[in-house]
Amino acid sequence: MAQYSSRAIYDTGHSLNGRTLRMTGFVTHGSHGTWYVTRLLVTCCAADATISKVEIRGDEVDGAPQTDSWVTVTGMWVPKGKLGTDGAWPPVLKATTVKQVREPADPYDKR
Repeated sequence: MAQYSSRAIYDTGHSLNGRTLRMTGFVTHGSHGTWYVTRLLVTCCAADATISKVEIRGDEVDGAPQTDSWVTVTGMWVPKGKLGTDGAWPPVLKATTVKQVREPADPYDKR
């Protein structure tokens, strides 16, 4: 998920354009019905974890899953804001499918 975020926010070559993507994470909620697939990104240990999240949109999605449930989302990148700025964060994925899954044995993304 961290690689997706980095490419969605900074890649001027738009290498994500037209690609079907799949990512797994736990659900967090924002305001006004916004929800995210979220992972904790660890550099050294859990104490230094940072959040990596992707906003999920899409007509095919029937409401937001329950907070803290784990899902795998498949969809396409949606450009947002000006690349390299705060307006591009968090990146957006237009979901075509959302499937509930079990929490992985190792729930952290690692650098």
